[in-house]
Amino acid sequence: MKYTITILMLVFWALPALANDVCNCNGYAGVGGACYAGVGGPAYAGVGGPAYAGVGGPCYAGVGGSQYDGVGGPAYEGVGGPKDDGVGGPAYSGVGGPAYDGVGGPCYAGVGGPCYSGIGGGNSCPSICE
Repeated sequence: MKYTITILMLVFWALPALANDVCNCNGYAGVGGACYAGVGGPAYAGVGGPAYAGVGGPCYAGVGGSQYDGVGGPAYEGVGGPKDDGVGGPAYSGVGGPAYDGVGGPCYAGVGGPCYSGIGGGNSCPSICE
């Protein structure tokens, strides 16, 4: 019984870290939350942390980094870019779009929505929903 409880605690403790884009975190930022940025938290931005934005870090925004928003970069918002929010673009937020934030949409932030920022929320918010 002790082992079962221990395993369950570890699984629930690790889920927030696995479920979010820590560079653009959406969710509960309090202790134990998916966006907790304290030392050891899933969104910790210190050297070696999962949200470190320095050279070589997972959230580095310079040329070649995962958050680079220049032409050709993974965070480019212009026409044809991965974050293009024009009609038909991958970040379009109009009704039926992949970043729609109205009731029932993939970026809905109300109670029960995938991007709800209250306790227990934010664990399934798509990264396009920044």
